[in-house]
Amino acid sequence: MGLAVVVAVDSECGIGKGGDLPWRIPADMAHFKSITVGNGSNAVIMGRTTWESIPERFRPLKDRVNIVLSRRGVEVPEGVLVATSLAEALERAGNADEVCAIGGAQVYAEAMAHPRCAALYITRVAGSFDCDTFFPDWKDDYRCDRVLAEGESGGHHYRVELWRRA
Repeated sequence: MGLAVVVAVDSECGIGKGGDLPWRIPADMAHFKSITVGNGSNAVIMGRTTWESIPERFRPLKDRVNIVLSRRGVEVPEGVLVATSLAEALERAGNADEVCAIGGAQVYAEAMAHPRCAALYITRVAGSFDCDTFFPDWKDDYRCDRVLAEGESGGHHYRVELWRRA
């Protein structure tokens, strides 16, 4: 089982504002779904705030095992798993082909430091969005392998990059 990080950042590495995504980029949401669903045997790990930021009509994320990290506990529907640590979440992911850490900042930091994390899928959104939550620095430990996609969607220019552990 591999571990990957999937994130979108603005020009200042911002990832969130007021507990939500500061942009809507349909093409990137399609990319996010493609990566996190994979062949249908993937799991996603997210923090409580990320879970709560997903509109209820989309929770849980379909065709993926959903695991919510929370030390305080969180109310989730049947079928969604809860873990108190990244190690427990990875254990609960069981036989998933790939496990994707999808936020927030603390989950990203823990996942990127984990020895199993070999890939970062980073969508760079052009511009600054006055974010209050930021993605941890990754450039010392990971190298850009290739650009997977680039374009304009939802009025925003974006570029999807695959980074590999150095």
